[in-house]
Amino acid sequence: MLASNLPYLIAWAVTPSDAHFTGFVFNPIDGHSYLAKMRQGFEGAWRFQLAFTPERSPGAHIFLFHLALGHLARWTKLPLIAVYHGARVLGGAAMLAAIYALVARLSAKRLERGTMFLLTVLGSGLGWLMMMVGVRTADLWVAEAFPVYSLMANAHFPFAIGLMSIIGYCALRVLDIDEETEEESAAAWPWGLTMALGAVLLGAVQPFGLVPVFGGLGIVLAARMISGGPGTRSFIPWRPAAWIIGAATVALPYPLYMQAAIHSDPLLAAWNAQNITSSPPAWDWALSYGVIFVLAAWGSIRIAQRRKSRGLLMVGWVLVTLLGMYVPLSLQRRLSIGLGVPMGLLAGIGWWRGARERISVRARSLVRRLIIAFSALTPTFLIVAAALSALGAQASSPTSWLYLTNGEWAALQWLRNRPESEQEAVVLCAPQTGTFIPAWAGQRVVYGHPFETTNAEQREEQVEAYWTGRMTTAQQAAFFRENDVRYVLSGPREQALAADTEKRAEVGDLVFEKDDTRIYAVRDD
Repeated sequence: MLASNLPYLIAWAVTPSDAHFTGFVFNPIDGHSYLAKMRQGFEGAWRFQLAFTPERSPGAHIFLFHLALGHLARWTKLPLIAVYHGARVLGGAAMLAAIYALVARLSAKRLERGTMFLLTVLGSGLGWLMMMVGVRTADLWVAEAFPVYSLMANAHFPFAIGLMSIIGYCALRVLDIDEETEEESAAAWPWGLTMALGAVLLGAVQPFGLVPVFGGLGIVLAARMISGGPGTRSFIPWRPAAWIIGAATVALPYPLYMQAAIHSDPLLAAWNAQNITSSPPAWDWALSYGVIFVLAAWGSIRIAQRRKSRGLLMVGWVLVTLLGMYVPLSLQRRLSIGLGVPMGLLAGIGWWRGARERISVRARSLVRRLIIAFSALTPTFLIVAAALSALGAQASSPTSWLYLTNGEWAALQWLRNRPESEQEAVVLCAPQTGTFIPAWAGQRVVYGHPFETTNAEQREEQVEAYWTGRMTTAQQAAFFRENDVRYVLSGPREQALAADTEKRAEVGDLVFEKDDTRIYAVRDD
């Protein structure tokens, strides 16, 4: 947890006196979209609306996790960015605890537990090595598939992975309870209800996580049903099946509502249509898990030999995930959420119950430590690279994602303090500046996000055409009318697009000026 926060602490500590740290080191584009959602909650909304596009629509009750964090910031009077990182840290700690609980259910041996836990939470592959030859594998950018990366990336990934682990843990508790006596049957209630609650929360935070964990549990039930056979107490584990199916069922209404709400709103439907997250190829995943991949395959073989093994949950979890990631859907990669959990646990089993047995007793401890250290190289690479990036970043750079100049920061404060009637005014600015405004000020922009701006490619091209002077006077007037532009912000990022930035910005009255940043109010005529 401390290591995952180092890049943020370093970036904050070295912030120049003429700049403000944005609060995001990893994936700042999506990070600012989360902050923009929180701002809507901070302003009292429970209905999400797209903030990075000039159009308005009724919106829907989606992204409740971030809206709730915004409400929490309002109730506690804490800065949004502080609440965000507080949720990231607390969610990460909860995820680690939940993963260890699941580990403890799979093994009673302390050293084996430690190995499984470390391979799960640290386990990554060869991204650090492939980066040296110009190949960017999944362990360098698909944060949801690697617990250690999710700790650094955002708040909702670790929270969702923790919920998936809790669901798996509770399901194994229910499966392990003997159903012959009423007393033992009653003992399943706390675990079954916790599993159902976890499923409902997971459906609200990251509904894609329901598919692999409950798919894996379905495979466990099928295996136990087959292995029961004639002459056993029960061919079908009815009560565990009822709990698992019940938990999955109560989790479904909200994800179904989300889909209906998105498709019934033209604006949200347009956003959803361009929200494409394809999965990397299979060879990429193999390299991204490296030695974890090899050991997990070994562990899967050992588990498959015992049909009633608790580890079948991990095998099923991985199989369902791999199948889902290559189904022809636009959001394939989202199904990789939490994949590192079963992969790491299977790798621990593969080491302890497979590879370890083929190594001399004297060398086992050394080899185990080397495997864990090797699996931690990519997380170490990510932390060091992010820290060095923060140390080398210059606030004056017109393309810096880490810092805003004092002029830009003052402009965002001026926009944030506008009267309520102007809180949803559309601001025209450079594409990169458009990422900051909805998050830090609350106004909408013409372009600011590759997914959450509708017709994103066209709008980005139009914004760049405006600032570089490739629009005629008539096209400019039509562009302003179509997007209902109220303000034009001209700062260092706009100035980097073209030399005649001030001329392009002088389309109205100058209403704000500080250092390198100005804001103009567009004239009605």
